[in-house]
Amino acid sequence: RYAFSTGFSAKNHTTILNYLSALSRFGLAHLTRQTNISSPFISVYDDKKHAEAVARYFAEVYEEDTVVVTVDTRYFARGPVFRAVDLVEGSKGWLHWGEYLVMYRIPPQAIRDETVVGRGHAQKWKGVGVIG
Repeated sequence: RYAFSTGFSAKNHTTILNYLSALSRFGLAHLTRQTNISSPFISVYDDKKHAEAVARYFAEVYEEDTVVVTVDTRYFARGPVFRAVDLVEGSKGWLHWGEYLVMYRIPPQAIRDETVVGRGHAQKWKGVGVIG
């Protein structure tokens, strides 16, 4: 969940990942978007172009308005940050290069700006030069 005034909040704030196996389980569930497991993570990217590409993909697939939010990592809440690529085996790692998983929340003080990069299905007809 995200709002400019409250920052980001993961769905799950109760899971404590004190074992590597739990970190792997919840991390992989988050990365593969398994909806049966409530994630304690928020994905962030170290490159704006990558973040925009991911946002456009989700806007198209899930037909939702999508924004890229720039954050200042100096204001991250207490808690670990994990490299997503470290949780994925072998050749699948390239999909998550530059992605990081932040636990629980990103406070509103960390939010710097928002850029709309995708509109939901109802908005597609407004695209200039787009057929279909």
